[in-house]
This record gives sequence, C-alpha cells and structure tokens, in this order.
Amino acid sequence: MDKDLEDIETLDPPEEQEEPWCSTCHAYTDYRRKWDAFNRADTDGGSYSEIIETPHCIECDHPMLLISNSQKLIWFVNSVLIMAWAVGLLCAVVLFGFSFGSSVGLLIHGLICYLFSRLPRKSRQTLRSWKKAKKENAVRELLQKI
Repeated sequence: MDKDLEDIETLDPPEEQEEPWCSTCHAYTDYRRKWDAFNRADTDGGSYSEIIETPHCIECDHPMLLISNSQKLIWFVNSVLIMAWAVGLLCAVVLFGFSFGSSVGLLIHGLICYLFSRLPRKSRQTLRSWKKAKKENAVRELLQKI
C-alpha cells in the first residue's frame, strides 16, 4: 500500500514565471496579452511572420516590461562597453605609450563608451521607477505596521 503513494514534496513544482511591470502605473497590475506579427527574413530569401506576445496593462493599456529583461540588457551593454574601454586603454598604453595625444584619444573613447552605455534609456527608466516604487511600497508597509 505504501508503494502506491507518492510524496508530493518530491515532485518538481512548476516554474514560476516573472510578472510584467507597468512603468506607467508603477505596479504589477493585471494585464492582458496581445499578439503582434512582424515580418522576418527567411534563409531562403523569402519572409515569414513571427508572432510576438506582449502583455498590456488593463488599467492604462500601455505595454508592460519584464524587469529581468531590463536588468540583463543593461548588464550586457555595460559589460561590453567596459571591455571596449579596456581594449582602448591597452591600445593606448601598448601601441602609443602615455602621451598627450593618446590621453586625449583615450578620453574621447571613454566618453563614447559612456554615451553608448546610456542607449538603453527605456530599460534604465523602467528600472529606476521599479526601484522607486519598491522603496515606496516598503515604506508604506512599514508605516502600516506601526
């Protein structure tokens, strides 16, 4: 009889999916999914339509974003640009040595890398509003406990 029973805790639970964040409402609101079709190039020279599912906020009807996607995008862009700046530094030191011209070139290269790091503007704004809303919710919960 005991052999037929299964322990529920040993079964793998289903993977939890991340909830999308509405940057307009500044909350994890209810959403509905909309499907958009985009034409993509095929390897045979033709095209096919790719269907993408996008969550939209029910309250404000704006598209919602996943916080993890924004974090990954910013992390990737910053990592690539730090490596590009390090390559520029090595080139300036190894090829030209430290001189006025190489220092100015390295400064311009660093400025360009910094400006490129600011390109994912929407992701940065989403993360900033998410952190601000998270802090406000923590303060609200603290005040409610008092």
